[in-house]
Amino acid sequence: MSPYLLMHMTEEQRLKDAYPKMLRNGLLIALAIHVIAFLVTPELKIKPYQLREKQVAEALAIPDQFEIPPPPVEEVKEQIVTEIAPSDDATAEETIASTELDVEAPPEAPPAPTRTEFFMSYDEPPVVVVQVKPTYPSMARDAEIEGVVMVQLDIDEFGNVVNARVLASVPMLDQAALDAVRQWKFKPAKQRDVPVPVRVAYPIRFSLTG
Repeated sequence: MSPYLLMHMTEEQRLKDAYPKMLRNGLLIALAIHVIAFLVTPELKIKPYQLREKQVAEALAIPDQFEIPPPPVEEVKEQIVTEIAPSDDATAEETIASTELDVEAPPEAPPAPTRTEFFMSYDEPPVVVVQVKPTYPSMARDAEIEGVVMVQLDIDEFGNVVNARVLASVPMLDQAALDAVRQWKFKPAKQRDVPVPVRVAYPIRFSLTG
């Protein structure tokens, strides 16, 4: 018989011999744990159940009939006479407008055309040609305030900024951003090779490091 098989049989026999002792020790340990738990567990005190005090509902007396108030009296407003007595001094020419048509008079000038609405879409976007850098406010710099102010610009067909407003605000930095972008100049946007007024948004970044 090979040494390996002999060693395996020896270990198996050793486990079989030790099994009763291991079982006995396990039972003793379990019994000891139960005894300790029984001794340590506090006594359970059961309190008798007590009924809660009954709440008495108070019934409100409801009248059999309700008094209906009389309808409001409609007030009659006095009518004010607006008739104007005719004047004996006024002539017919003063009271009747002229209906004569002057053929030789020049025609009235047509009303001035209104500005076209600003385009939100275009073939060629506007290009900045003069860009003024915003001045960092001293109070914001001392408070170490940074951020990006998003501004909306209305640019006419000549590339001038005609209106500017803040879309995304940063406290103490908005006015500096508006003062700067109002001085910008653009190459106007084009729609089919024709300069058109447009409305665009630009981010103005304020950073203490650069």
